[in-house]
Parts: sequence; structure tokens; C-alpha cells
Amino acid sequence: MRLSEQLPGLEKIGRVNPHAATVVEIRQHLDDAKDFLTDASKKDNTLRGRFGNANSAAHALLMAAMKMHGYRPTGEKGHRYILYELLDALLPAAAGAKAVLSQAHKLRNRSEYDGDPIDVTHGLVDDLVSAVANVQEEAMLLFKAFKHTH
Repeated sequence: MRLSEQLPGLEKIGRVNPHAATVVEIRQHLDDAKDFLTDASKKDNTLRGRFGNANSAAHALLMAAMKMHGYRPTGEKGHRYILYELLDALLPAAAGAKAVLSQAHKLRNRSEYDGDPIDVTHGLVDDLVSAVANVQEEAMLLFKAFKHTH
């Protein structure tokens, strides 16, 4: 199903709301993501800190992408997860990052909401940083087009 069909369908069931984003708003998400990704890429930072920053960068990028498509998630339970579910539709060229980002998001939720211990490894963080960098590249391309129409 195409994104142009998915988003109105998600709106009907209360998962997303229409949103008229501004260039300034999107730029803020992208700047936040850049800072988070920079910190996540620093090898001298703790693994958990790098993991958290990479997750925050991914969330900011996906939020920007959804807003550039004219919607935002509602505050309902699972509001963050919807972004990861739609990654391949929001940023098709970054679809390869979906599995890594979804796995990291699930681990983050287990730790943050359930208090479960999670095993954050160098390999996981490196894969996550690489996946987020791919998403960032695609989000920046989308932003270039967005700026010209807003």
C-alpha cells in the first residue's frame, strides 16, 4: 500500500493527525538528529549513551519525514513505533535501515518502559549508527524538496 493511502487510513483509526509543518520546524528536527548522531558516533562515549543518542537521532529523522508528508503521530501508546513501521514508505531509499532501527527501538522500549536489562554491544551500536546515517541522508534529500514547496 502506498504512503498516500496508508496515512489517511492511520488518521481514520486515530494513529496520526494531519500536520502542516514549517521549514523551521523540520530544520529543528534535522539539527537535533545531527547532534544526536554526532554524539552516537563518538567511540569514547559509553555504549549506552551512544545507543540512546542513535535512537533519538532516528526518532527525530523519522518525525521530520512524517511531518514533511503532512502528518504527525498522535500521543497514543505506540506513537513512536508507527514511525519505524512506516520508515520504508516515508523514506523508501532508506528501507534497508528498518530492521536495525526497529530492533533498537524495541530494545529501548524494553529498557525504558519495562526496566528490562538489555545487552548493548559495539556491533549493535555500530549497525544502528550506520542505519541512522542512511536515514539522515534520505531525510535531507526529502527536506531539499520540501523547502522548495514551503
